[in-house]
Amino acid sequence: MNSHNPRDIPAANPEHSRAHFPTTHWGVVIAAGTDASNALPALDDLCRAYWPPIYAECRRRGQSPSDAQDSTQGFFAHLLRRESFSAADRARGRFRTFLLVALDHFLTDQWRGKNAEKRGGGALVLSLDAEEGEACFQQPARGASAAEIFDRRWALTLMNRALDALRAEYAADGRSEMFDAVQPFLAVRDGDESQTSAAAKLGMAAETFTVAVHRFRKRFRACLRTQVESTVADPSEVADEMRHLFGV
Repeated sequence: MNSHNPRDIPAANPEHSRAHFPTTHWGVVIAAGTDASNALPALDDLCRAYWPPIYAECRRRGQSPSDAQDSTQGFFAHLLRRESFSAADRARGRFRTFLLVALDHFLTDQWRGKNAEKRGGGALVLSLDAEEGEACFQQPARGASAAEIFDRRWALTLMNRALDALRAEYAADGRSEMFDAVQPFLAVRDGDESQTSAAAKLGMAAETFTVAVHRFRKRFRACLRTQVESTVADPSEVADEMRHLFGV
């Protein structure tokens, strides 16, 4: 392939660069309160996106894979049907915090026999990928508290979703090959010899490839911010939430 000049690397599409939205999904749920007509679609989207950490938490508490699937389905069916989101604490507006507290109550009631909901009472609420759920459960969690384990799995789910969104961006721009080349260097220090090798495979100068990696990292952070924005009630909480998730 021909060598590239940094100017030959397409800049991010401006439409892809929007990393802030005035209203977030969880913000819609909080603002709607008990108005299910406004809140349920947003809550349903969030449940479908962020179920793996809930499944993994059920597994951590000793449930078998099949029981964890049942509990996950039943839990989200409970949320969607009973509008439990109306009790969300506005002062602690993280979706992950709300879910973990709600799960504690749900599993306690389930253990006491108050809820016999299995897989949403017979109706499929979420399409659960068993491998995805198990992968979330198998993520290393040594030496951490239960809350830290959940937060770590939550953070990795957010990052995976951000990476999927970025992969779709590159594919839409016809740059899937570039995505595959730069992705391994998302968290690798610049100057790594393997970067030079990867650049050579693409027929790019090492400096040009480094620019591509920097742009990839910048877009990944923007995509991650977008994911975080959908899980907090107030946009002003995004920076703190990102610091917390990177910290765990």
